[in-house]
Amino acid sequence: MKKSFVALALAGLCFVAKSSAVSLNEIQFWIGSGTNQAALVIEWSTPESFGYTTVPAPIADKSLIWGYRFNGTATAAQMFSAIVAADPRLYAVEIIDPKYGLGVFGIGFHLGGGGDLGITDGTATNYFTNGVLTNATIDVDAAAPLNTGDLYWGGLGGPNWELWTEQGDAGGLLNCPDRGTNTYWTSTDPVYDSSGFDGQWDFAQAGLAGLQLTIGSLIGISVAAGEYEPDLDAPYNAHKHAPAEPDPVITALIKNLTGGFQGGQWQGQFLSCTNWFYSLERSTDLQSWTTVTNGISGNATNLVTVDPAPPTDKAFYRVRADLP
Repeated sequence: MKKSFVALALAGLCFVAKSSAVSLNEIQFWIGSGTNQAALVIEWSTPESFGYTTVPAPIADKSLIWGYRFNGTATAAQMFSAIVAADPRLYAVEIIDPKYGLGVFGIGFHLGGGGDLGITDGTATNYFTNGVLTNATIDVDAAAPLNTGDLYWGGLGGPNWELWTEQGDAGGLLNCPDRGTNTYWTSTDPVYDSSGFDGQWDFAQAGLAGLQLTIGSLIGISVAAGEYEPDLDAPYNAHKHAPAEPDPVITALIKNLTGGFQGGQWQGQFLSCTNWFYSLERSTDLQSWTTVTNGISGNATNLVTVDPAPPTDKAFYRVRADLP
């Protein structure tokens, strides 16, 4: 069962200002534990060519980001799997190849509340268990999400998902790579178009299982411009797009948090997410935390959490989201 939490702690509420480059500090959804940090960026966009596919275009062009904490060594495949397992809004059509490891054919994000996570090609319907579908019977080049408001794209013969890493695969980044202003990537392989860069993103030279994470690694996944064509000079082989700057707010489980005193009580108000349970926690030293109230069910509306007896001196509050 998925379980995670996001906490926003405040001495009087503190917010990070937006900048042109999304920093790791702005990421709203973190999973894992450890002193090392990496991040995953996924962009849903409409392909330029729909050759060999009837998958509907994503409902919007969205680029989202998740954070991952770890100790020791980890791979991009481990990060991807951990994030899918932790965020019940994210789901993936996967295959485990005995030689190459994790392969991803479809990725969706449930923007709204309610409804089953599933995809259908009009003949077969498949559902996701803990966000993952590994034995798909649908045609991945024809499937659409059951929830028409979801972000979704899938492709195998048609436009698929492409993998990117931070330039140089060296990690050490505090901000998400910027793909720059060029319309397409710049190939550095004139024969096979197998290597190149798009701004600060490099086209990955290995699959998810082969990408080792280091401190500050960024992994990007984006929709291909079109189907693969045997002609190496065909436009869609070279029309690659690394992910655009992501929006960190969309993945937040606690949005628009505000707080203050009302009649001697401290009240926090925020926009919740469906199927998550929320708790209000208090601290006087930012070291130890006491649960004031818990078990408040989120329903995609504004929730109010109350501390009826706040300390007379000072206190810090945070809201925690859990999915048991």
